[in-house]
Amino acid sequence: MISLTLLTGLLASRLVAAQNPKYTIAQDFSGSKFFDGWTFTNGNDAKNYGNVAYLAKDAAMAQQLAYLNPAGNAIIKVDNTTVGSPQDPAYGRASVKMNTTEPFTKGSLVVMDALHFPYGCSVWPAYWSQGSPEDSWPQFGEIDIVENVNLAPVNQMSLHTSQGCTLASDTQVTGKIVSNDCYNNTNGNQGCIIQMPENSFGESFGRNGGGVYAVEWSSTGNGIRAWFFPRSSIPADLSSANPDPSTWGTPTAAWPESGCDTSKFFGPQKLIINISICGAYAGAASVFESTCPNQGSCLDLVRNPRNYDNAYFEIAYVRIYSDGTSSPSTTSSGQSSSGTRTQSGSNPTGTTGSSNGAVQKSAGFVSAALSLIAGAWTLA
Repeated sequence: MISLTLLTGLLASRLVAAQNPKYTIAQDFSGSKFFDGWTFTNGNDAKNYGNVAYLAKDAAMAQQLAYLNPAGNAIIKVDNTTVGSPQDPAYGRASVKMNTTEPFTKGSLVVMDALHFPYGCSVWPAYWSQGSPEDSWPQFGEIDIVENVNLAPVNQMSLHTSQGCTLASDTQVTGKIVSNDCYNNTNGNQGCIIQMPENSFGESFGRNGGGVYAVEWSSTGNGIRAWFFPRSSIPADLSSANPDPSTWGTPTAAWPESGCDTSKFFGPQKLIINISICGAYAGAASVFESTCPNQGSCLDLVRNPRNYDNAYFEIAYVRIYSDGTSSPSTTSSGQSSSGTRTQSGSNPTGTTGSSNGAVQKSAGFVSAALSLIAGAWTLA
């Protein structure tokens, strides 16, 4: 007689395997190869009106704006040596914006271990991802993993999409839900924001040893989830070859599929790291006054190099893991917008992508196992 207990155990193990896919490394940016696989923007920040001049890779490295420090960590920074011209109100301080050459897709886990984030009045750093092509924004979605401005003390993670993606009302997170509509035309492209806890950004992030941001774009129906781990609370399996988010507890931020079909609103994403200055966010009068009180105008600070001594990332690594199901098959269609992250765009819409293969496999396991169990009862 076939053991019912054995069959039930097999069913449970197969379901767990289907729901908790095994992640393996797909892209590794660390050590001497950290800057391989990135494309550097060469030009200004026209879409966000920042007072920066982004440098090409060779120029950024020659000016020590992108390099490895003695500890082997990547430094990405704003020029803090050049005195700007007081006669030039459009002066742009040299900085860096770089994006990965290869995208990540659904079925990916993206992890950054950082020791320092840029901060200071007029400073606008971001570690984020955007669907390609860039000029179709927000048709293929945007994930802001680390972003805030000036002297703000905490990180605000958010999604920006075309119309129809929202944060489900029953979402369970440890962060603070600030807004729930991800549509870029809502509240001036506010996005659906979840605020991270203390020490997740700014001066306190570095003072407390930094930490890890891990973002999962799940292929098994969990949507997009993110965890922030301070240095003292980093899971042990993040140092292994196969990290397992299912063991990390309630996420700091999450956007379940029940409110946002990520196959519809997101396409393959390229990671981006950049530091802008002033612009439409850090330089907005109300924002600047609330995060840098009694500092006058944002533009008054741009010419002073000493203002940017803390405007740098220090990153130990960025790693992208895949569960083996990810492929650049996610597509959307509709009218594209201007590509300006901080301004409301047009009304693009998407089309539903392919069904979830892992969920189909899970359903197959259930059906087969139930048939076996029924047979076992018959034999009994």
